[in-house]
Amino acid sequence: MRSAGFVMDKNINRREREKLRHRREILNAAEAVFAEKGFHRSTMEDVAARSEFSVGTLYNCFPGKEDLYRTLIERRCSQLRDEVNQALDQATDPAASIRTYIESKIDLCLKYVNFITLYTRERLGDRFSDNELWWETVEPIYGDVMDRMTRIFQTGIEQGCFRADMAPNEMTIALEGLTDGFMYEWLRFPDKFSFKDKLEPMICLFFKGICKE
Repeated sequence: MRSAGFVMDKNINRREREKLRHRREILNAAEAVFAEKGFHRSTMEDVAARSEFSVGTLYNCFPGKEDLYRTLIERRCSQLRDEVNQALDQATDPAASIRTYIESKIDLCLKYVNFITLYTRERLGDRFSDNELWWETVEPIYGDVMDRMTRIFQTGIEQGCFRADMAPNEMTIALEGLTDGFMYEWLRFPDKFSFKDKLEPMICLFFKGICKE
């Protein structure tokens, strides 16, 4: 059974189960701290204070801040990919899959707001651009989802659901750009902008465009 990014084996002993629990709690605290302060301005002492563990306990679980950060990013990105795929598995046709993707993206952003804040901060700040963390950890996971969406668009083109004068990967890029734009606005103005309420406008804009018929 997989729980919060860790494999839980019923045969492990109590000490190992306790260590896994500590790791989960530390990662959750680190996610909140990094989202608030950014990676560079955060310290292991900040994470220890938030998690209510000693700094020594943190170093027993993670060699240092970079390893903690890498584990956090890999854990949550994998979780997001798995939850998106689970949602897409329930869709019955290409058009339904697009709606499902947008719905699940909204729901996951709201569910994991600390991580989305952190991820967006790092992405816009170019921390990932030339960083091996992105290419070794994030890009393969993100690429899995984008590849699946491209295959969905390809199927839709073959079935006559979607226009054939655009490449399926271009449709994927357009969908991601549209949803990211609304997401960024929500992160900037969370008290004024309801991401949840933008589902239908995003679906309408994507499927119908903005030109008057």
